Amino acid sequence: MSSFPLATAKTELRNKHQQARQLAAHNRDTWRKSNAALSHNVAEFLKSLRCPGQPLRVAGYVPLDDEPGAGTLLNALESHTDELWLPICQPGFRLSWSQYDGPDSLAVRNPRLPIPEPRGEGISSTECLPTLDLIVLPALAIDHTGYRLGKGAGFYDRAIAEAWTACSSNTSSSAVTSSKAMPELVGVVFSTEVRPFVPHDERDCAVNKIITEIGITTIS
Repeated sequence: MSSFPLATAKTELRNKHQQARQLAAHNRDTWRKSNAALSHNVAEFLKSLRCPGQPLRVAGYVPLDDEPGAGTLLNALESHTDELWLPICQPGFRLSWSQYDGPDSLAVRNPRLPIPEPRGEGISSTECLPTLDLIVLPALAIDHTGYRLGKGAGFYDRAIAEAWTACSSNTSSSAVTSSKAMPELVGVVFSTEVRPFVPHDERDCAVNKIITEIGITTIS
């Protein structure tokens, strides 16, 4: 698929799913129940990863009001991890990461991106992500092979690409070694957002697992 048809296909699908979420959010009772069920499944998955004596270190995010896990996911992530790292949007559509330290540690830093983010400067994706056990990713849709559709800026695809490069590098630093395995990638969407196919190219990352309000799917 050439770049122009690919971009068009992504935009059309993105618009479709954003509109569907906005409509779903109007049914507040169903919306709350779906978000609570989804976050419960995230919590159960995190509990399954627990090993005695080993801290669980996870990267996550703060959902917006019209995203899966709104009002519930952050608490699930915080309650079942020893370290929770949250993203900070940086110039060049890149992410840095800072450890979550409670609600007072968050602020909307950019009015054009009304996303609660940690107040600190954070560290780069290269430094942070390869040291973690799990990366929880937002998406508008995910297909049966794990490819996710984001909102179009490419923040997470760049972050995951940087982490992959760091993990496969032959060089070593205090934070990253060549033997470090890439953390598992988990995408969070509603069950209606799991599709047979999401348009993608080599720059798009794929997840290993999908968590929805009805369960957890491992990508084979």
